[in-house]
Amino acid sequence: MVKLDDKQLMLARQEFHSFVTLGEKAFTKLKFKTDFKFFKSKGNSSFEELGCVGYNSTFKELTATIRIKKTNGYSGNLCTNGSFEYVRFYLDYEDGNGWQDMGYTGFNVHDIPTGKDCDGKNEKPIDYVVRLKINPKRYFCTKENLPKVRAILSWNSIPTPNDPNQNVGTYTWGDVKDEYIQISPFKFIFPDFPKLDIGFLLEKAISNPSISLNQIAQNEIGGIDFLNKAIKEITPSPSSFKELAINYKKNKVEPHRFGFSLLQKAIQTNDLKLKQNIADIFEAQKYPFLDSLVNFHKMKCNTDYEELYCVGADYHQEALVGTFKIKKSSGYSGGLCKKGSKEYVSFYIQEENSCDWKHAGTSFVEVHDLNSIPSNGLSYAVTLPYNFSKLKKKCTDPQVLKVRAVLSWNTPPTSMNCSHYGNVVESYIQISPTTYSGVGPHMKIVGGIYTSQINALTGLTIPGAYFAQGVHPVKDDCPFGGLITIQGDTFPGQKYKVKVTNLVSGISYYVNDDVILDTYSAFPAIIANSSYEYTYPPHAFNTGNYIAQFKPGTNDMLLITIEHLDGTFDSQVIKMDNSTLHATMTIDDSGNCTHYTKGDTIHGEYTVDVDYLDNFILTTTVDSTIGTNTIAYGSNNVSGMDFSIITATDKNCGNIHLRAYAKTIWDSRTNNRYIPVNITVCLKD
Repeated sequence: MVKLDDKQLMLARQEFHSFVTLGEKAFTKLKFKTDFKFFKSKGNSSFEELGCVGYNSTFKELTATIRIKKTNGYSGNLCTNGSFEYVRFYLDYEDGNGWQDMGYTGFNVHDIPTGKDCDGKNEKPIDYVVRLKINPKRYFCTKENLPKVRAILSWNSIPTPNDPNQNVGTYTWGDVKDEYIQISPFKFIFPDFPKLDIGFLLEKAISNPSISLNQIAQNEIGGIDFLNKAIKEITPSPSSFKELAINYKKNKVEPHRFGFSLLQKAIQTNDLKLKQNIADIFEAQKYPFLDSLVNFHKMKCNTDYEELYCVGADYHQEALVGTFKIKKSSGYSGGLCKKGSKEYVSFYIQEENSCDWKHAGTSFVEVHDLNSIPSNGLSYAVTLPYNFSKLKKKCTDPQVLKVRAVLSWNTPPTSMNCSHYGNVVESYIQISPTTYSGVGPHMKIVGGIYTSQINALTGLTIPGAYFAQGVHPVKDDCPFGGLITIQGDTFPGQKYKVKVTNLVSGISYYVNDDVILDTYSAFPAIIANSSYEYTYPPHAFNTGNYIAQFKPGTNDMLLITIEHLDGTFDSQVIKMDNSTLHATMTIDDSGNCTHYTKGDTIHGEYTVDVDYLDNFILTTTVDSTIGTNTIAYGSNNVSGMDFSIITATDKNCGNIHLRAYAKTIWDSRTNNRYIPVNITVCLKD
């Protein structure tokens, strides 16, 4: 491996983009100063490295903590485009199918000056967290689901898909980390639902997906009673002290661990009868109550069962995330079909000027006893969505803050320090800058793209634009189609309206579509009243900062305006494209797929007509090539283009496949909209 000193490493960071874009031949020809072999090496973590990798079952999100270690080397200060840190995740269920690519996410990183905290310590490294929502395999609670997760970190180069062993892509700068996680199970079996008398409610809910199950139950005779009964039936029951005492004898779990809640109650109550009842419960299982009480009082920040390792902030989706590991298979108050216990994490942020600590909030995840766990433990992420808007500053004054996370088992932390079980971790986080004046509404994201990355005149994306969630890059000059989602600063309790003006026809209207919030929110939707007025919900119920969701269904230029009732407003122009994708292909088979003999030449013709075309590709598997052969590729619409294919002599059939891709950002989350055309060809001897 080529070793570079600090000065050479900084030069290599500057030349890396040229290496990626120009390729080996051009790079060598231009005689850059960095040894080419260095760029072919893998995993230099001088500038960034992975801290923790985890999983949050509530949000169904894989998480990774990335530690930014230096002041410079990230392609510019906070007022520039900077660069990107990407993380691709893989899961291995260890069922013989190997690694499965879960996708990638990332964040925007910049050169951030190293300041001093309130204790005079350097504010480095800075811990960022990325989160990727997944849809993992799930089993019933009778079967444990403990897959291995691999996170591959790469600076300014998206990790190559389906390359878990890093054999194909460029991985000069970055890191790799493997951990085991636990995916929560189904806690009920669907055939049981008819027994719970809510089968008819489920049937109506499936048939009417826009109406919640609770709304349907309210309109049915006895519906709410049936629903409450079902909730009670599927809610796991807690394990009794006696059950745990029997189960834990073999694993030597201490009574002051599994009797934690009872001991707490005995200490807090003044009811002597209740104290005696608790003592009797311990003595009945041959555990001296006073010994357990003494051991309970001795416990201070014990990490035998769980330990917190990382705390950081999600730069784009605005959340605090703590990552901990459970270190034993038992001691968590019951198996997967039982209630189990909770691991709580409280988060604190130190204010820059006063140095006072502010409690940001507390969140938790559920944990359970398992038959066995990997030797390195199981990694969990605890996520607290948080509104950082009041802490933000201009890009000329980067905001780096100290955070503290306190882990506590089975009881929420009551102070900034750990108590019986758990520990404390501190780190530094960076808050994204603000461009907001603080007056009136403010749209930050429209159609999944930051408003600063949408041309105010054309309504198309500008060069370098990317999706706000996951920082996936998009093409230049992309229009928008399908569902338009608007996100921005919110003002809980205040009313607002959403106005759409068609800049071609001049027609304006107010939107009244429901704004569907995150599925884990207790506040299902923001609903407009009869005057087209919405009310901003509390941030805790709108962690994605959603303002509007609607489908304009046009190909025209639109002006979207958020109006507050005090007369203030914010507007954004976007170009719509809901046009139909057109692509056709014909071959000279006379309408008979068996018209061809092996070795014959197929003649055909294709047409591509797509507004805002990205590219098209014509491929085949019917020729002599092993696998798929590309016949034609282009980025401009074509009409009546001819092609010919010499068929294989050793194949009985194959396909000719045409795909045309549009650049249009669809439903505010993807730009992979395409039209496929396929012809199957049979060959005879």
